[in-house]
Amino acid sequence: MRSAPPRATLRWTVLAVLLGVLVASLGVTAWVVVDKADGDLGALRHPPTDESAQREKALAAARTFVQRFNTYGPALLDGAGKMPEYAAVGGLMTAKFRTVFDKNVGYAEETVKQTQIDRTGTPYAVGIASIDSDSAEVLVAGIVAFSYPDPKKAGERIPFEPLRFRYEVSLVKQGGRWLVDDLDDVDDELPSFGEASIPEGGVPSGAPSPTGTPTGSPTGSPTGSPTGTAGQ
Repeated sequence: MRSAPPRATLRWTVLAVLLGVLVASLGVTAWVVVDKADGDLGALRHPPTDESAQREKALAAARTFVQRFNTYGPALLDGAGKMPEYAAVGGLMTAKFRTVFDKNVGYAEETVKQTQIDRTGTPYAVGIASIDSDSAEVLVAGIVAFSYPDPKKAGERIPFEPLRFRYEVSLVKQGGRWLVDDLDDVDDELPSFGEASIPEGGVPSGAPSPTGTPTGSPTGSPTGSPTGTAGQ
């Protein structure tokens, strides 16, 4: 029997080597696919936190709170002289901060009953100062517009020049929601709303002065909030 020529033997040897390399490559590829698939399944079991979504939720929570916290007037008074819709802002707060807020809602109600002042808060700029998995500090800037009944024209109101504010809103994530834990006016150098003492009596500052302009702090920020310090 004739043996294969040297050239044919070399050809078969090369083919055998290439076949072995191909089989090895397929094995490595299969291992990589399985390993990656297992990693993807792990990611599905424990999905990463969507940081962008959490930031947006924190911004929205701070914006909504500041707008509602700074907006109240005669239209919210019920037959008993209370403002239940304004008091409901407490639902945006932690239990600790709501305790302080609830003790001061009456001052806002009394101010509105006595003066009929109307105020509307409008946030214009909101930004994250710091944020982690369960807490955030959000900066909110905007204006508060005031109006007061015109004593000379029944049914008419006198508007005041809007007052600017810059707040730092402290948020805590509880039960999947961002809740307000404190509020501070960054310009007034006074304690935050949560740290401020509660007035012992009378209505807070913020009622229009005899000259027809709202009482304001040296920084020009409104002071017609429930304690006289939250609008600071």
